[in-house]
Amino acid sequence: MEIVFDQPTSAGVQAAYEVARQWLPAFVAGKRAEEHLYAPGVSTWHNIGEWEAPIHTTPSRTRRVNAGAVLGIDEVKCTVFDGGFVLQAVTIGTSADGQPVRVPTVLIVTVTNGQIARFEEYADSAASQALFGEEVDAIREEHANFESE
Repeated sequence: MEIVFDQPTSAGVQAAYEVARQWLPAFVAGKRAEEHLYAPGVSTWHNIGEWEAPIHTTPSRTRRVNAGAVLGIDEVKCTVFDGGFVLQAVTIGTSADGQPVRVPTVLIVTVTNGQIARFEEYADSAASQALFGEEVDAIREEHANFESE
């Protein structure tokens, strides 16, 4: 097996940093960042159920809040690399039915040509149950039935 190492460049790191710097405040606020930051066809792969979906105009955290949850982001750490960035954070609050929520999450964000091309979301599946219920398919179903606001 051949192992491939991409040689990082300072220009690549700077480009990813600029995207992260512009995108992260919107993410923390539960809003969608400016459209120019997203590449056409940008998607999110989810470790819970191992599936991929296009991202929507309204972030999933905002949709949960609109459904009655009280959520925020805490313990935010962003590490930039040539080609993207890694975000570590914890979603905290209460679900729509009053259950306490604390979901540690890691996002690996791929940046291509100065735009976000893909998210890979690694969330604690047991902790996510407070937001989406027992079934892994609940998250997938939410995306399948979603209409942009």
